[in-house]
Amino acid sequence: MSNLSAFAIEEPISFRDWVEIRQNNATDRRKGERTRDRIRLATIELLNEVSYSDLKVSAICDRAGITPPVLYLYFDSKETLVHSVLLEFLQEYTGRMAARDGARTPFQAMFESNLLWIRSARANSGLMRCLLRFSEEQADFALLFSQESNRWHERITQSIIRRFPNAGSERDEVHFVVHALGGMMDEITRRLFDAAEPELSTLVETIARTDEDLAKRLTLIWHRAIYGADPALTESDPFLPRLSAAARKAARIRATKTSSQ
Repeated sequence: MSNLSAFAIEEPISFRDWVEIRQNNATDRRKGERTRDRIRLATIELLNEVSYSDLKVSAICDRAGITPPVLYLYFDSKETLVHSVLLEFLQEYTGRMAARDGARTPFQAMFESNLLWIRSARANSGLMRCLLRFSEEQADFALLFSQESNRWHERITQSIIRRFPNAGSERDEVHFVVHALGGMMDEITRRLFDAAEPELSTLVETIARTDEDLAKRLTLIWHRAIYGADPALTESDPFLPRLSAAARKAARIRATKTSSQ
């Protein structure tokens, strides 16, 4: 029986709400800082509603209650403004995942990070969509996105090696597997929350009715790829038990035939 209920994770607020709370708590801001904050908050709200290509400076100004000349006092272009917002969004959520290094077991650590990423993608689907598209269109942001992803992969690799120092000689292999699994998470996120592919969405709804279920199944793939085994049954229900049993049986039959030749 799964014990994932023990891995309590607070419901993440949207990035828009997080930014607003942080701005409201900064009571000593000057007038110029408050204006900049209104511009950024308006941009975040609109990017959750429209694509980057459809985002208009006039719409940002209307939402923020300013005029275009005022906006250009703080940001020299729409691109610069969006670049700033998306970079903070990316760094905020990778930072939240990094803060969970104290998890009790390898499975729990991976599960909590995967669940946070899925919840964040769902709660900020418009920003996530813009993040992926913007990184495809803007070379300098694509580099920053890649660097942030690489730092996250490196952090995971280091965490694994810290847990199991004897595997230090296999660090490069572990790092490669982490990159491959990270690519899987990026692709799943893109197809579910950017492209919103109906076939995949229906499949996920069939086998994983909640974000926790989806995170658990993805984490089992991580655990098998990195550690070559399933986690303890107290942490997760069996995954593909019939297929796994059939594969083991086929392997035993092949081994018996080989030894008898």
